Amino acid sequence: MSPNHRLHLHHKLRGCLIGQWLIGVLTAVGLCSCSDESHVAVTMPTMHTQTVAVVLPMKDGLEQHWKSTLNLCNENLRKAFSSQSEGIDLNFEYYDEGCDTLGRLARSLSRRDDVVAVIGGLYTTSTLQLAPELCKKKPFFSLATAEEPVRAYTSSEHLWAMTETDITQCEVLLSKAAMYGAGTVALIARDDDAYGKTFIDWFGFQAKELGMTVGGIFTFTPATLSSQAEAAMASGADYIICIPSEIEDMEPIIDSHTARAAEGESVPRLLFSDTAYGADVLKLLGSKAEGVEGVCFGSDPESGFDVAYEVRFGRATTLGEAQVYDAAMMIGLAGFIGLQNPNADLTACLRRLVDGREPIPGGWTAEGLSVYVKMLAAGARPDIRGASGTLDFDSKVYTNVLTSVYRHFLVYQGRYITLDHHTSDGSKRSDPTLAGWAWKAENIQHFNNAADRPYPPLRRQKALLVAASSGWENYRHQADVYNMYRILRSEGYAAEDIIVVAEDDIAHNDRNPEPGVVRVAAEGPNVYEGLHIDYRPSQISSADVSDILCGRSSERLPRVIEADSTTNVLLFWSGHGSPYQLRWLDTHDGWRTGMARQCFEDLHTARGYRKLLCLFETCYSGSVACEAEGIPGILCITAAAADETSKADNYSRTLGTWMSNRFTSTLQTAVADNPDISMRDLYYRLFTQTVGSHVTVYNADLYGNLYTQTLGEFIIPVK
Repeated sequence: MSPNHRLHLHHKLRGCLIGQWLIGVLTAVGLCSCSDESHVAVTMPTMHTQTVAVVLPMKDGLEQHWKSTLNLCNENLRKAFSSQSEGIDLNFEYYDEGCDTLGRLARSLSRRDDVVAVIGGLYTTSTLQLAPELCKKKPFFSLATAEEPVRAYTSSEHLWAMTETDITQCEVLLSKAAMYGAGTVALIARDDDAYGKTFIDWFGFQAKELGMTVGGIFTFTPATLSSQAEAAMASGADYIICIPSEIEDMEPIIDSHTARAAEGESVPRLLFSDTAYGADVLKLLGSKAEGVEGVCFGSDPESGFDVAYEVRFGRATTLGEAQVYDAAMMIGLAGFIGLQNPNADLTACLRRLVDGREPIPGGWTAEGLSVYVKMLAAGARPDIRGASGTLDFDSKVYTNVLTSVYRHFLVYQGRYITLDHHTSDGSKRSDPTLAGWAWKAENIQHFNNAADRPYPPLRRQKALLVAASSGWENYRHQADVYNMYRILRSEGYAAEDIIVVAEDDIAHNDRNPEPGVVRVAAEGPNVYEGLHIDYRPSQISSADVSDILCGRSSERLPRVIEADSTTNVLLFWSGHGSPYQLRWLDTHDGWRTGMARQCFEDLHTARGYRKLLCLFETCYSGSVACEAEGIPGILCITAAAADETSKADNYSRTLGTWMSNRFTSTLQTAVADNPDISMRDLYYRLFTQTVGSHVTVYNADLYGNLYTQTLGEFIIPVK
């Protein structure tokens, strides 16, 4: 850092400190001027006690933060109800999120009629243990930000996620890097938990949306963290987005960065996720935390919550107080609505509360809550704002708050300094994120609509359908393959023209409530009915797929694709992927790039196809499909580009797993609507309706005019 830059940063930070001190003084004066009501005669309302369970981390001083926050909320609610004949008094029971029996605790709380709601789950792993039981019966207010619990429990009607998911946090982090002029960005995240997975899933996609090059996605386990951190530092990226799942994960990343700088090597700038914010971080890392920079969800800066909290309690907020306060505030106000509507349960009252759109100047303070209470008592529908900002939820499912404010923080002289704020709603109070999601115009592929390439007459079609995973948690991969088989058969394919590779371990799985039934949608047909499976992945290898596709039969592989230059061949592959391979079961011994290239070349040399269409539904599928480039007559369409993950679709709470994938469900719907859709229109539909990854076409120039070539050549059998 240059001396001039250091001086500029010093002045900026000094300005932040003075500004925050001044706001604190003014807020404290304002609070004090309104607090003396001892001379006013008050008729006490009848208070109805409602018990709320609080399941949050209680160690390292956090217990006092939550108790201070919730006691403040209850105090303000009592003042707000003082003008009414009835009110709500919240009784909080505290439980440590770090206990080993969260599942048992969730079952116990869900069965207690006196517990009206639960606030908890600061961490995703805890939320995933609590949600299955709590979301069956009562409102569960979670602070976890990973995508998985939100998507999984959208249909439960009881999950209230008080922050946007980490899809938005990832976007904010990348937007910050883009604002600083980053050309290349890298990610380091843990890939064996739901928190890190959200960032891994969306990083590549969003980086491209913002016009940056992906310098690498470095995934780690505790055993590989140090080596992966060193690799990330040497990647040449301008910025590394760091996603520690635990505070302890930060130290090896910081150490690697410090060591490389000490050797005189160039180092990237580090931006950390919200795990890096909190009093416990400073306590555990000590001086190593100095200079840590990142973003985290927080309070609305216009609300004054952070400053008022520090004035009141003599300590700064940590991660989550504003959201915890707002959850309790919502419960109290919804409980008050329930007093006026005794036939409505708390969930219905919560929905009525957040549906309010009348612009009434209330807020989270006692005075602001008094305004809301009076309006609610009069039957009005105020637009509720809390300490964290606007409390707008999707009007259909109400699962996830639509707007969060993110604090851009820096550790300076042993304390957190807020440099600025960001929000995804474009509000004038803070900087909007850069991503405008104008991705159709920026990233959609354009194809040459010149004359078609010459092909021999089409005489027959063959199909190879591969579900390369196993297990109940991978239900969607087999379900999608089974449904593709059903579609082909319904269009007139003969059974002998389709080869199916699938493990066949979900239809009669112990967890299947309908033995022998597999669906891709809750009300959809049984796609297992009439299915014939030829091979199981556990009985063959990924290399055998090349032999099957190339027609190389053997005693082990009696059924293969027998094709010639008049045969159109369809390859549909659904499963997991990692860079440069389509994975095979739970191993990394998959169909790798070299194998794919050799297979494509062998097919071309043997004239083993007229046209070959490969549809790959895996993560990182573009890294394998690109091997078809330069070989005439082959077209590959992938669910994801080379450095992106594909996304599941249609989660079933009944089954406890995903039923389909987004790319495939869009593909199969398109086929149902028009099996003879042009390849260009099919691509456009897949691209615009597959969210979270870039559907990509490979080798279009050596395939033909996609405006006139159709999917029907592979779907509708020749008569």
